Amino acid sequence: MFPVLILATAMMTLPSHVLRLSATDTHQTSLRWQVVNDTVMGGRSASRFAARDGHLEFSGYLNTNGGGFASLRSNRLNLDLAGVASVRLKVLGDGRRYRFRLFVDNDRASYQQEFETSAGEWRMVELPLAQFYASWRGRPLSRPALDPADIVAMGLILADGVDGEFRIGLDWIEFVRSPSSQSAAVACTAPC
Repeated sequence: MFPVLILATAMMTLPSHVLRLSATDTHQTSLRWQVVNDTVMGGRSASRFAARDGHLEFSGYLNTNGGGFASLRSNRLNLDLAGVASVRLKVLGDGRRYRFRLFVDNDRASYQQEFETSAGEWRMVELPLAQFYASWRGRPLSRPALDPADIVAMGLILADGVDGEFRIGLDWIEFVRSPSSQSAAVACTAPC
């Protein structure tokens, strides 16, 4: 049985075009995270997740001998994401490159976008949906653009080809209905 961490809509005032899911509030939306590593195909990576200091922490060891990925996936989302133009994440990095993934119904592939982290630094990362690409087992696929109304799950994956320990913190995830210009990561100098 996998441990369960519940993320929920934050109880704070946000613009109406923003839906924020937070690791610090457990009142509304259960994401029921689960770990899926390369061990499903004979790999040797290991990972886990836990609530730490009010945020989700995903950590482990990536082993590129026999697979080379560690991932975290949500349970099915029951959210109306029609019209969403971008996803924002607040992450505590380790200097590695991760991918945020979005899943649609009846498809084993995911739509994903990479983002950089800085070791020991909280950053807000914005990922425009228009820049997500379809992928299956690390290979890009030729698919239609992602329709946000079709999103049913989300996750993180580390598959950067580098053996070793990893640790990323995730404070919140926002689905933003207003358009954003490009993918960006900015350091949080004030609360973000």
